[in-house]
Amino acid sequence: MIMLNSIKWDERYLLLAEHASSWSKDPSKQIGAVAVGYSGQILSQGYNGFPRGILDSEARLNDRELKYKYVVHAEMNAIYNATLNGVSLNGATLYVYGLPVCSECAKGIVQVGIKRVCIKAPMPLPERWVSSWDMTKKIFNEVGIDYMWLKDQE
Repeated sequence: MIMLNSIKWDERYLLLAEHASSWSKDPSKQIGAVAVGYSGQILSQGYNGFPRGILDSEARLNDRELKYKYVVHAEMNAIYNATLNGVSLNGATLYVYGLPVCSECAKGIVQVGIKRVCIKAPMPLPERWVSSWDMTKKIFNEVGIDYMWLKDQE
């Protein structure tokens, strides 16, 4: 059950995810994620980008096929950053801005125990994301992860 007051906080944490998305150097899409604990504490953040130490040159970022071989999605970066700092995401809510969670990231979300995902992204969904988002919904529904979509105003 979502309390009225929690919608206000969902919007605030999504603003933080949006801010984190602005740190991405990806010229085509900026995605951000923020993990929040049950008491409202910020546990981790991430944005889409290359792994630490990998040169994110313009040539790599503008070559779509090559870029996809390097890029780490914002959701997984938030998970990896929490792990790097010894922070558990068990029971957390993940706020994602920019695109919905892909099916690959959904598996990571399940594995670390995140219980809720709140997404803010434009509609309609880009065609190449539809099947992945459909699979993500199946995964989340099967394991009982609550998810909520707030439409981005574009």
